[in-house]
Amino acid sequence: MTRRPTLYVALMAVVAVVALAPIAFNYVVDAYDRNGVFDLGLDKSEISVKAHYPLYKMIEYPRIKAPTVVLGDSRARALQDRYWQELGNADVYNFAYGGATVFEIYDTFKYLTENSELETLIVSLPLRSMDARFKGGMNRVPEAIELAADPFGYYSNWFVAKIGWRLLEDRFPQLSDAVKAVSLNPVSAAKAAEFAALEHLGLEELLDPELCEDCKLQAPHTTLTLPAAFHHRGLGLGRWGRYWPEITLDRDLPKLFAKQVGTNGAADWRRFKQSDELWSMVEEISAWCDANDVELIFVIPPTISEMQRRISDFGLQAANHRFRERLSALGPVVDFDFDDGFTRELDNFTDAYHFNARAARKIVGELQQLIEADQESRALAQERRGDLVCPIQAKDVSEQHSDGTLQLIEGNSCRIWRRTDA
Repeated sequence: MTRRPTLYVALMAVVAVVALAPIAFNYVVDAYDRNGVFDLGLDKSEISVKAHYPLYKMIEYPRIKAPTVVLGDSRARALQDRYWQELGNADVYNFAYGGATVFEIYDTFKYLTENSELETLIVSLPLRSMDARFKGGMNRVPEAIELAADPFGYYSNWFVAKIGWRLLEDRFPQLSDAVKAVSLNPVSAAKAAEFAALEHLGLEELLDPELCEDCKLQAPHTTLTLPAAFHHRGLGLGRWGRYWPEITLDRDLPKLFAKQVGTNGAADWRRFKQSDELWSMVEEISAWCDANDVELIFVIPPTISEMQRRISDFGLQAANHRFRERLSALGPVVDFDFDDGFTRELDNFTDAYHFNARAARKIVGELQQLIEADQESRALAQERRGDLVCPIQAKDVSEQHSDGTLQLIEGNSCRIWRRTDA
C-alpha cells in the first residue's frame, strides 16, 4: 500500500525549495566572483564593489597575492592597480575601501600578515581618520573575511542575493518591470549592506561625501566665509611655523566644494580627538613591517587648500603638524596635503576631498619611483609629473629642514617627512 504524501512532507519540500533558492541564485549570478562559472556580463566591478568593498576584495585578493599592497579609504582606492601597471608594475594590489576606517585598515593588515608575503605596504592615512568616532567606528572587514572563507555562508547569504538581483536589474532593465508587474520581490532586505549602520551614525558621519559620491549638494555660489572664533594659527609649531603659513585664499568655489568646506569641514574638526587606540594599531603595523623586513610608506592624500584651512580654523594646526612628526617615527611620510600650487588648482579635484584620475596617476608615479628603481619605470613616471614632484632624487629637492631627528625634504607640491636616525 502506497502512502500519500502528507501535508508535513509537502511543507518541508516547499521550505527546502525556498531555502535552496538563494544558494542556486547566488551560485549562478555570483555577485562577488567567488566561482566565476557563469559570465552574464554583469557590472560587478562597479555595483558589487561599492555595495561591499571589503567582501569583493577579500574574495579577489587570494587569486592575485601581489607583494605590494595599498591600504586606505577612497583616496587610496583612487590609486588604481591599472595606473601602476601602466608603469610596468603588475605586483601592486589596491586593497583600499571607500569610506575605510582605521579599524578596517588594521583588520585588513592582520589578514595580510596571515595570507600573503608582503614586500611593500603603502598606507594612506589622513589625520581625520584618526578619530575613533569617524564613520561611527564602522568595520566591515570581519564580516567580509568570514563570508569569503565560508562557501555555504556566501551562497546562502541574502545580502549577496540582493546585490546579485541589483546586478541583473542593471544588466536587464526589463526584469525590474516584470517584477513590479507581478508585485514579487525575490530578495529580502539585507543586514550586510555597506552602510547597514546608517541609523547609528550621527550628523557628522552622515555629512561625509563618501556616503554619496555623486550627491549634488546645494550651497550659494558665493565667497566662502569661515568662522573667526577658532583662528589659533601657529600655536605650538616653533621653528616649523613657516612651513604652515596662514591660508588666505579668497575665491568663489563650486557649490559642492563650498558645501563640503563649510559643512563637512566643521563636522570633521569641531569635536576631533585623536584616538590612542587607533594610534596603537598604526604602531603595530609599523612594528610588524620592521620585524618582517617589509617596506612601509605612509601617504597623506591631498585636499583642496580651503579644506586644509579648516584644520587651523578649529585650533588643530599644531596637532596636524604633530601627526606628521609622530608618524615619521614609524615610517617615511609622503605628504601631499599642504597649501601649494597643486592643492590650489581645483582642476586636480573632483570635490574638496578627492583628487581626479589625472592627479592619481601622478601620485602613483611618484610612489612608484620610491619603491622601484627600474630606470624605464622611473622614466615613464617622470613623464607624468608636471606640477607634482616628490623629492626622490637630489635634483628634485627644493628645500630641506631638520629639527633634531625630524627631517622635512620638499619637492614641488610634495613633502617627505622622515627620521634621520631611522
